[in-house]
Amino acid sequence: MNNLQLENGFPVNPIRVGDGIVLINIFTIDPDKAEQFVATQVAEYKRLKGQFPGSYTANLHVSLDRTRAANYANFTSVEDYMAMRNSPEFADHLKRLQGLVVKAEPQLYQVIYTQHLDMPTSQEPLPTLPNPELAPSLTPLSLS
Repeated sequence: MNNLQLENGFPVNPIRVGDGIVLINIFTIDPDKAEQFVATQVAEYKRLKGQFPGSYTANLHVSLDRTRAANYANFTSVEDYMAMRNSPEFADHLKRLQGLVVKAEPQLYQVIYTQHLDMPTSQEPLPTLPNPELAPSLTPLSLS
């Protein structure tokens, strides 16, 4: 994480095989509220930056039709993610998003493979897939 770069004024967040876990949260949103959702979510990213040990990136994508948004965030461990999710700060975050999100569907992932056009293709063996019995049960979040 020492060689971070900026492009267009924003950090380039590298995705690396073996770097902790990734939260991917798919939000269903009202297209008419997309701009308000984005403004609120980005303000929340900024407000909460550095508040949760083990949380080190946040990234937001909006579908071209504005009906979905995807957040992916990196954490050093499942325990760090669960501590964040169970915190009073996160509960406050959810309150700020109420009325802007129809449905939120969070899930934790492990990066298994990455590829880039300008880099050689890896010949390394793939990492061991995660044990599903160790995955926490994440219920969809109701924010409507």
